Amino acid sequence: MKKIVLLILVLAMVLTPLLAQESDDYVQGKIAGKADGKGNALWLLAGAGCGIFGFGAALLIAPEPPTQALVGKSSNYVLGYTEGYKKKAKGQNVLYAGIGWVAWIVIYLAAVAE
Repeated sequence: MKKIVLLILVLAMVLTPLLAQESDDYVQGKIAGKADGKGNALWLLAGAGCGIFGFGAALLIAPEPPTQALVGKSSNYVLGYTEGYKKKAKGQNVLYAGIGWVAWIVIYLAAVAE
């Protein structure tokens, strides 16, 4: 029984730094993904041209991260980067589409008021 407990403790001590490194890769990837997730200003046109449908599309369509930022990285880094990038870029795309939609509403109201 003592040998089993000792074996578990030794394995835990050996594996803990490895698991911590993977978690660190994930966090570093997520930070880098958030920094790179700028969104696409073309969503302004989608919001302005399609109104609520452009805004809805921005809510539904998840942006894909650039593959060149992921080449040669660990799987945990890629996972973190992808999550951070998608969250930040999608938020920016929704913002752009919302601004375009508001512009569409203003133009429509100006045209109707004449």
